[in-house]
Amino acid sequence: MRILAAALTTAALLVVPLSSANAAPPPIDAPPMGWSSRTLGCSVSDAAVRQAADRLPPGYRYLIVDDCWRGADGNPDPARFPNGIKPLADYLHGKRLKLGLSLSAGTKACAGGGLGSYKREAADGAQIREWGVDYLKYDWCNIPLADFPGKTTLDIAKALYPPMRQALGDGVAFAMNNEEGSTVPWLWGAELATTWRTNLASRPIADTYAGMFSVWETAMLRTDYGVKGSWADPDLIQAGRGGMTEAEYRSQVSLWSVAAAPLILQSLDAPASIVANPKVIAVDQDPLGAMGRFAQTDGWYHVVVKPLENGDRAVVLFNESDREATISVKGSRLKLPDARRYRVEDLWTGAVWSTTGDLAAAVPAHSSVMYRISASREQARPLTAFEIDPPAFLGDNRPSTFEPGKEREVVTTVTNVGATDRLRDLDVTLAVPQGWQVVARTPTRARALAGGETFTVKWAVTPPADAAQQLYELTGKAGDLIGSAAVVRVAQGPGPGRTYLSDLPFTKAANYWGPVERDQSVGGKGQGDGPPITIGGVVYPKGLGTHAPAEIEFYTAGRCSTVELQAGVDDDTGNAGSVDVEVWADDGRAAHSGVVTGAQPAKKVTASVQGARFVRLVVTNGGDNATSDHADLADATITCS
Repeated sequence: MRILAAALTTAALLVVPLSSANAAPPPIDAPPMGWSSRTLGCSVSDAAVRQAADRLPPGYRYLIVDDCWRGADGNPDPARFPNGIKPLADYLHGKRLKLGLSLSAGTKACAGGGLGSYKREAADGAQIREWGVDYLKYDWCNIPLADFPGKTTLDIAKALYPPMRQALGDGVAFAMNNEEGSTVPWLWGAELATTWRTNLASRPIADTYAGMFSVWETAMLRTDYGVKGSWADPDLIQAGRGGMTEAEYRSQVSLWSVAAAPLILQSLDAPASIVANPKVIAVDQDPLGAMGRFAQTDGWYHVVVKPLENGDRAVVLFNESDREATISVKGSRLKLPDARRYRVEDLWTGAVWSTTGDLAAAVPAHSSVMYRISASREQARPLTAFEIDPPAFLGDNRPSTFEPGKEREVVTTVTNVGATDRLRDLDVTLAVPQGWQVVARTPTRARALAGGETFTVKWAVTPPADAAQQLYELTGKAGDLIGSAAVVRVAQGPGPGRTYLSDLPFTKAANYWGPVERDQSVGGKGQGDGPPITIGGVVYPKGLGTHAPAEIEFYTAGRCSTVELQAGVDDDTGNAGSVDVEVWADDGRAAHSGVVTGAQPAKKVTASVQGARFVRLVVTNGGDNATSDHADLADATITCS
């Protein structure tokens, strides 16, 4: 995990306050919630927006047309919006909904070729008001930089955004979408915007777990700049698009809600159970308007706390890692109101517990637990943490690996975290996939567990000899108190002798452009569409094709000794491109090629991986950028006993 350094550019530190003559943002007491047409692109239409209005989940009000509504003449596109904009606004208002449009501060819209608002802010703002539009997303596209000689991007943004804010008046929400990092909107957005973007660069959020948490990490550096009525915007909610798991989508909604971020959907297929949980939404929309801040973070495991209007606290425990882990936090870090006992409600499951202040939960990989904490004398069971297969060390980021047909020990733990009473008559069970064997090695029942005590059970777990090499789930229960699950992997180490790495299964693979290719270079974004591996005119029938940055991991079971490969940039890029190919044994780098360019022949890399359980091949971009970095790992082999 990489929490970004909270460094700002020199230009950002020299921001001059805006003139007091600029209109303040309209009084919107909670972060906007709605839907954006971004995924529709230029297929958006009047009919599509009306259909979307009928599918909005409860609590969501804004329907935002993101580009492609306006023609090059400045009027609504007659094909997409044949009746204009006002009838659409009136229709939505009749349903107690609100209409949003996008415009660009430049000469053209970001997409669709529509006219921008540059030098026509007053007219466009007046038109928006006349139509009854409720929300304007003001983009940063096609800015005529040449018209501002000697000015920084920040100077230009401060010249172009306030006129539109003034032209809109007090009745229209103003979303500053200048996601170009050098405009540093977090330092001045609160003076005129309803929402402002937290990005470092102009790119939309990706529908991937890595893309989501990268955006979130950046947004957490801006929490000190958000205020009630001017909300930090980390970008759209991705639920329903299909690129993440349900647990990952719940994590995004949890993290956005505890941060008091706008909740703007891209997909109307988003499950209501994820995006319309009323208790989670209430945290986002809480009248106090406070932004969540870190109570604790150590790189992989995060605790974010948000004060609520009635004195309660919303707390999110987020496990960024690839493996389940217990996240614990002392009550003193949460700044709870003074009380001897607290009510702890899990906002996703509805379970209610009690605690003297401390929190802990076993949080699955990429998942979040979200609590609402309130001072209460309510008699509830003590908060309990139940973990299956705890990590061997803090920060262990790999699921436990089982080999087919071989027994391995699995540990479960039950901890009385709440300490408000004893846990009594515990009966712990562990369920395994069909065909697996599980036997308890230690007692599975405990009569009582005092506050702070942990009950541990050890199990012998064996997958079948023909188990497929993939991920599996182990599930367990501690009586009727709590259940838990852990993901484990079945993998087979390489056989004895010398084996081509392209013939072995990956436990993990990531590639900048398309998938990692076996026995061919990278081509397009599809699998198997690359040319033969060719470096310096030499064709290699075996090897791995990547595009930097890339990472490929293999399970080696501690039985291998040497990795050898020929590292180079494929000839299909000409003389362009530069890469560095690294071999890692477990968590230490064993060897690397140094920078190799497209103008050079292949470079031999030999690495000792003696005793390593995992071997990773890591390809970096040579220290510049990723352009043309088609890195070939030709003749890549591993030797094992």
